[in-house]
Amino acid sequence: MAIEKIQSASEVLDTFMGEQAQDESLDQATIAVIAGLRADDKLTRTNLLRKLDEARKAALKDGDRQREGKS
Repeated sequence: MAIEKIQSASEVLDTFMGEQAQDESLDQATIAVIAGLRADDKLTRTNLLRKLDEARKAALKDGDRQREGKS
């Protein structure tokens, strides 16, 4: 009978985040927010929602600036 090593939650998250960081189809700012919160041991629902809202607002602001520059 083969013995399989069961990964810890931390190992699973490390693997998952590493894979997501390599996926160019995903928003890298979002991945960075999640990785940063996790690295700071502050990855909670509330903190995640706050940071993602901040990132969304910044992206919208940048989009508005780019459109104004093209006008």
